[in-house]
Amino acid sequence: MAKHDPFIVVEGLVVRYGDRTVLDGVSFEVRQGEIFVILGGSGSGKTTLLRTLVGLKHPSAGRILFHGEDFTAMSEEERIELRKKMGMSFQGSALLKSLSLADNVALPLREHTDLEEPTIEIMTRIKLELVGLGGFGDYLPSELSGGMKKRAGMARAMAMDPEVIFYDEPSAGLDPIVAAGIDGLIRKMQSTFGLTSVVVTHEMESVKLIADTVCVLEKGRVPDGVF
Repeated sequence: MAKHDPFIVVEGLVVRYGDRTVLDGVSFEVRQGEIFVILGGSGSGKTTLLRTLVGLKHPSAGRILFHGEDFTAMSEEERIELRKKMGMSFQGSALLKSLSLADNVALPLREHTDLEEPTIEIMTRIKLELVGLGGFGDYLPSELSGGMKKRAGMARAMAMDPEVIFYDEPSAGLDPIVAAGIDGLIRKMQSTFGLTSVVVTHEMESVKLIADTVCVLEKGRVPDGVF
């Protein structure tokens, strides 16, 4: 697939919770190798959109295509296999408090691959060094700063060498200098590995630093002409 070909295609996506429509006919395309930013305020539906994109929420209507394959029509087994090609960096990092940083990053490899432990340890060390946390593998999450936890979450998202990474508010709650460092790291991973990145945020400074394409989400819809 060429760099500028559509990698993710969202067509007429509708998501409802009971009688409430949270996403109302959302459509857009994410190109291979770009950083696609979904910008919206509180209540805009961006978190629901992200959950739907990664398969945690099934849409009421519409479809999501990855590499031309209909993700929404797949069996659960097929979706699980496709998710192995995705990385997810959560807003709160979602690190397991009882595990060391290295064990948190290695967790997807231990759960979803048959790699031997020495190989997993090498891959884990590489990912930690990539995000500037080399030498911190034995630390517990409680011993890390907020910015370090964000970086650790990014390292774990990279563990399986995914084709696409989804970021949920990656710079939220950080001071401007640390936030800029996180934004720079997102751009570095995109340029170094050719990753496709989908970033949900409400931070305009982040948008200016990282976005190749911006999708504005407003009350569950994408207004015309805002990309």
